[in-house]
Amino acid sequence: MTATKTLRVVIADDEPRARQFLEKLLSEHEHVEIVGSARGGGEALAMIAKHKPDAAFLDIQMPDLSGLEVARHIKGDDAPIIVFVTAYDQHAVEAFELAALDYVLKPIRRERLADTLRRVEADAEAGARRSGNAGAVREALGSEPLRENAQPLHRLPVRHRREVRLLDLKDVPLVFSRDRLVLARSEGKEYLVDYTLQELEGRLPEGHFVRVHRGALVNLEAIESYGAEDGVLVLRLKDGTRVEASERRAAEVRRRLR
Repeated sequence: MTATKTLRVVIADDEPRARQFLEKLLSEHEHVEIVGSARGGGEALAMIAKHKPDAAFLDIQMPDLSGLEVARHIKGDDAPIIVFVTAYDQHAVEAFELAALDYVLKPIRRERLADTLRRVEADAEAGARRSGNAGAVREALGSEPLRENAQPLHRLPVRHRREVRLLDLKDVPLVFSRDRLVLARSEGKEYLVDYTLQELEGRLPEGHFVRVHRGALVNLEAIESYGAEDGVLVLRLKDGTRVEASERRAAEVRRRLR
């Protein structure tokens, strides 16, 4: 019988009790070795660089770097498989699930964690170690990080469960940020996008989208009407969404709508 390979993991959570509880549950699995236990995202990055674990269990919200930001910084062929740990509600968890191998919802259940470990082990044995959120997701998408003179995106790659979906831009009325995530709305659903809004401004074809405030890009073709409400420019999209433009960007938005 083949011995189970030791799974080396780093965990990160700024809440001591949550971190200690995760340590306890992971320690119940003989083949799991905790090589680093971090109190924040910066410390987690240092531990990952030093120990090169098979997997990293990252809390979503931490004061220095979030789990998502840690994942974006991880690069290289020996980067760990990412598992997000979160106390978010079910809607947010669905979005987080798109960004990594798996998520674990707090309060952590033993059965759920055991299932996650089986999935991590299967990927580790297959040599499917991740290169971080910005690296691994783009690798899966077959797209490239933003660089000078980068080619425009003609379809928007998003995460859908454990697959990649390519959305036609005409079907994306809105791309926006929420809870440090960038999400694209399409046909009433929300999908996680592996680009910042600033990157998307440089990659979306010119003339298709307009930045209405620091946290949203609106598809010009999706705007049904617009007008001022209490001195604020308000856009109404064909899907019924109401989006306010910031004072700083209102003039540019109006210009683009003419």
